[in-house]
Amino acid sequence: MSLPEITNEVVESLYAILLEMEVELDSDPLQYGPKRLNGKVAKARGMLTECESVYLKVSLWLQKYRSAHRTLEMELDIQMKHLFANDPEVRAGRNVADRQALATMRLQDEVRELSKVTRAQENLEYLVIAIKSKKSDLKDIQGRIRDQIKLCQEELGLGQRWGSKPPFGTKAPDLDSSPKGDRTTLRALHEMFKGTGVLEPDLASISEVPSEEPVDLEGQVSALVEESTELSDGDVDGFLSNITGADDSVPTGKKSIDDLLSGLEI
Repeated sequence: MSLPEITNEVVESLYAILLEMEVELDSDPLQYGPKRLNGKVAKARGMLTECESVYLKVSLWLQKYRSAHRTLEMELDIQMKHLFANDPEVRAGRNVADRQALATMRLQDEVRELSKVTRAQENLEYLVIAIKSKKSDLKDIQGRIRDQIKLCQEELGLGQRWGSKPPFGTKAPDLDSSPKGDRTTLRALHEMFKGTGVLEPDLASISEVPSEEPVDLEGQVSALVEESTELSDGDVDGFLSNITGADDSVPTGKKSIDDLLSGLEI
């Protein structure tokens, strides 16, 4: 039976994967919006699934090494007893310790293989304990997230609203500083109204449109008032003659206000 090679690098890499399985909970998830809370639920579920996959893989390795350990122990014990019973050099030992030492020296390769399997088995057993602890921690985090969801629902029932605060360490986008594109280009207008006699606009010769300046309404009103105060008597007579210009029988020319009033039938 082929055994997977369990080296120190493999064990350390698995421990590093377990250390990365962390989900930080927010003290006030309502201010970040429902998407962030939903993301934490999905993240915790994904990490728990990954942890379960690692647990199954390590458990399979551990089962293989335990089976190999029992097989090697049985074979080593049989070979030891064979040497104690049939090998004259081993039987010549003065006591049991000397005979065991002689037999062990004869079976050095088998002893080293058993020691290697035993060491890998112990590493896998400690790794299984760490994986179980991480699974328990992730399940506890899932329960905490469910509690936060219930609290958010209660706050929403009391009139609170979901917020849109960016997470810690991130910066909200500045919409005012974003580049603004042209609404309609001259080329697009030319394509829209293209016909006979319409020339292609020269975009290179057109400068940028100057920015609009604010209109001085107060200055314009004061100028109109000054113009109205500077009207002469002739201008007033001209204005009144325009009013009575509809009557063709009235001769044109300069007329006084008394002449106009005398012609009215009151």
